[in-house]
Amino acid sequence: MKLDPTKMKDWQVAEAAEQEMKPVSQLADEMGLKADELLPVGRQLGKVDYMKVLDRLKGAPSAKYIDVTAITPTPLGEGKTTTAIGLIEGLGKKGERVVGAIRQPSGGPTFNIKGSAAGGGLAQCIPLTPFSIRLTGDIDSITNAHNLAMVALTSRMQHERNYDDARLAKSNITKRLDIDPEKVQMKWAMDFCAQSLRNITIGKGGKMDGYEMESGFQITVSSEVMAILAVAKDLKDLRRRMAKIVVAYDKKGNEVTTADLGVDGAMTAWMVEALNPNLLQTIEGQPVLVHAGPFANIAIGQSSIIADVLDEKLMNVLATTEMLMNKQIYSDSFLKVYASASKT
Repeated sequence: MKLDPTKMKDWQVAEAAEQEMKPVSQLADEMGLKADELLPVGRQLGKVDYMKVLDRLKGAPSAKYIDVTAITPTPLGEGKTTTAIGLIEGLGKKGERVVGAIRQPSGGPTFNIKGSAAGGGLAQCIPLTPFSIRLTGDIDSITNAHNLAMVALTSRMQHERNYDDARLAKSNITKRLDIDPEKVQMKWAMDFCAQSLRNITIGKGGKMDGYEMESGFQITVSSEVMAILAVAKDLKDLRRRMAKIVVAYDKKGNEVTTADLGVDGAMTAWMVEALNPNLLQTIEGQPVLVHAGPFANIAIGQSSIIADVLDEKLMNVLATTEMLMNKQIYSDSFLKVYASASKT
């Protein structure tokens, strides 16, 4: 079937192209991955075991790096991704061993006016539906890790209100955090644009029903956990950063972190599989690693450092979409700037 973007909608182009898309095992083989480095997810998708690949290719030369950045999109969203995928397809047509690294779309824009972040016309990432909805569950993992911090926070506030020090000690709580309910820095997460849940009151009921206070929901991709996935170099680095998330302040103005709540390790456990990038393809069959997805208007608007490093070692040319060159974003100070911006 001829793909005609002047007569077909984007989803029709993608649907037609998917009839001839490469099996993920073939895509991985052409990319230079070994059999045990591909983690199949169903028939069309796979994750890449980044640690095995980087251990094998340690010291290998890096690819040419093309950063598609700072594009003003059209009202319906065509911008960095469409340009990057078109570039990947063009270089592939010229015989280059080229690969892409792009963000995973958020459910909020996908089900709003902008639609998916797969590109457009003949410059798309496929398979479109899995790409747009859930993919391999990375955003679900971020949602759960984020909300686990909120559960730990509100439970701790409830217990410190309800029990004296002796009773808290029986639950292995040896230090009161004395959290200020008016200085909680996080909200609950869900990956939709749910305006009616942005500002709510939680904990209504009896003393065993939580801690009553003002709260709300934020979209998952605005979570600091998402930004950490994008900039983490490996599991150890992700674990270190996860422990530094500031969830609130105590009544003396001191920071209360996920490590203070003792929940940083459990949050990291939710993220282990999410650290492996997802392998998809353009409609012309070039490989694309899809990983992470922090918003560009309040965060760093990039895919992941892990995806970039993998691509640089496996192929000759890498085209990626980022608001900033991601190799400049290793610092914890940047995450503090991001965390502050995400509250405004």
